[in-house]
Order: sequence, then structure tokens, then C-alpha cells
Amino acid sequence: MNLGPLSVRLLSVSSAVPLTGLPLGGPRHSKDVMPTGELIEVARYRVIFGDCDPMRIMYYGSYFRLFEIGRAELFRRLGHPFPEYIARGLYLAVIETHCRYLKPARYDDELVIRAAVTDVGRARLQIAYEVAGTAGDVRAQGSTSHVVLDEGGRPQRLPADFREMAQANLRRA
Repeated sequence: MNLGPLSVRLLSVSSAVPLTGLPLGGPRHSKDVMPTGELIEVARYRVIFGDCDPMRIMYYGSYFRLFEIGRAELFRRLGHPFPEYIARGLYLAVIETHCRYLKPARYDDELVIRAAVTDVGRARLQIAYEVAGTAGDVRAQGSTSHVVLDEGGRPQRLPADFREMAQANLRRA
């Protein structure tokens, strides 16, 4: 499978979509968990040939790359781009993923990526995603769970500035 280069076009946020019934994985991991946020449009992506199987249907594993794009652009939009955390020696490790495929994406489809932070604990967070066509037809829904690690791979508490941003953002939702 040839994954080829990414083709990402960022947009301004035009709407927020309520998070409804999205499976978010296992139990909550902290007593101080925040309420569910809203999925917001964070990026658009055009399916390239390298994303597809021989039938020109987007390969199932490619959706996780769209989740990664959504996660990075969500954090950038919220004023917390990943490069700032990497410079501080902090990394956001994926510890669990989930994806439910609802309708196939095909070669040359333009997709809308929506994302939201839906759970924040002391050292963990969860992000929900939705990938849809431009007409609003949902192709996939998913989530990722993360922990913050330092350079040595040791778990760390979420930085206070990030927790504050998440709390403020989720309260507005």
C-alpha cells in the first residue's frame, strides 16, 4: 500500500456538530472528568489514490491518519500546537483507538474532519472524531485515548495550561 504525501487544506471553523452517541471506549479514568464537548470542523482532506485499496475505496487504516490530522489541527486551533509540547519534551501517546465505519470514502472524495476533546483527566485525555463527506454524510466515527509521556517514556500529568484550555473550551460547548 502506497500512502503517498498528505493533502490537507485547513478551513476556518464554520459550524459545530453536537456529539451524539459516539462510542468513546472504556471507563473514565479520573474523578475530575470534564463534560462532553462538541465536534468542530478542523480540516478537510481529499482522498488520494495512495489511500485506497484496489477498488478505489479508502483503506480502513487510512482513517486513523485522518484522526491524527484532526487531532493535530484541533490542538492548533485551540492554541496548543503539538510542536510546543515536543519542545518541552512532552508527547501524546495513543493508548487506545476505536473506529466505526459507516459508509466508504472513495478516491477523490473531499472529506470533512471534525474533532473534540471529550474527556480530560489528570494524565489522560480522549478525543472523538467524525469523518464526513461535504454533504454531511458521516463516513466514520471514532475516538483515541492518550497519555502524556516525557522523553524517557514516563507518564506525566497534563500540563496545567492545556487542562485550563480544555476546561474553558468544554464549558462553552
